[in-house]
Amino acid sequence: MRILYIITQADGGGAQKYTLALAKHFNGEIAAGNEAEKLFDDALKSGLMVHRLKYLKRSIHPFYDLLALFELVALIRKTKPGIVHLNSSKAGFLGSLAGAFTNAKIVFTAHGFIFNEPFSPFIKWCYLMLEKFASLFRDYIITVSDADKKSALDNHLISPNKISTIHNGSPSINFLSREEACGKLRLPPDKIILGSVANFYKTKGLDVLIDAISQLNTDLLTKIHLAIIGEGKERILLEKKILEYELGPKVTLIGNLPDAAAYLKAFDVFILPSRKEGFPFVLLEAMQAGLPIIASKVGGIPEGLEDGGLQVPPEDAKALADGITALFSDANLKQQFALRAKQRSQLFSQEKMLEETKKVYEKIILI
Repeated sequence: MRILYIITQADGGGAQKYTLALAKHFNGEIAAGNEAEKLFDDALKSGLMVHRLKYLKRSIHPFYDLLALFELVALIRKTKPGIVHLNSSKAGFLGSLAGAFTNAKIVFTAHGFIFNEPFSPFIKWCYLMLEKFASLFRDYIITVSDADKKSALDNHLISPNKISTIHNGSPSINFLSREEACGKLRLPPDKIILGSVANFYKTKGLDVLIDAISQLNTDLLTKIHLAIIGEGKERILLEKKILEYELGPKVTLIGNLPDAAAYLKAFDVFILPSRKEGFPFVLLEAMQAGLPIIASKVGGIPEGLEDGGLQVPPEDAKALADGITALFSDANLKQQFALRAKQRSQLFSQEKMLEETKKVYEKIILI
């Protein structure tokens, strides 16, 4: 069974990890926009065939998008896969249209639907209409959370027998010790480290996290240090907030790291302040590290975390600040969250994710 995996511009996030894990397990081929260098490098090191898509870009551009559609049709016809597995919104839309001109079965994994992102009502409606149109050409949709499955069915994207939830699963991680990780990240060893790992996108809510840090009482603020691993277009906004709140000595923006999960034990508490999520790999990784977790109650986070951490409303800096304060005022609660998170991480293995995906492939081949 030949499988072609298509993703837009891999940015080191969950969709890239997911795509690479599936391609390696099923010996598939990977196609992505030209900027996905790390994905291409990792795929080639694993002996996989890669296809560089010249015109497939993240931003909307009618001329390039039309060229990308032709490019995808040509690639699918050339490689003749039995299944085309699409990931990310742009690839999901254009790849679905391209599939209409081929005999391949089309699977789309929704890593959080774009029409649920924090846009204006009109923009959300436009994205929903595009998603509905693209779904006409899909044989199956995989959602990474039950929340997204419900959203798809509530919006009548596809029939109930052509959609299922397969939670993301994380492989076993070789974590660095706290001392080694803090040393390599140059974090103050005498401080309580609050940490997050995220692309610097608006959906990740890192600005809310910095707002929350500014609201901590003076006593707690003298004890903590915030470290964020990641990069992106929101960096300027984050730096501006850090400067305005005079938090420079209290916050470190580390930048991208190729194996960020290995450094998680540098953190004493992991915080995921997202406005919107699918089923984040980084949450599973922090759970596996046995960290006490504070996360926004959005998307698939409640399904993954349940009672393994503290959940707060999204876009609520005060609730997040209160959560941080509550966690540090109750050492027993902190330990309980860490233990429960570690236990729950065992429910979301990569092996389970791959086995359930195989069942979907076998099902649609028979359709």
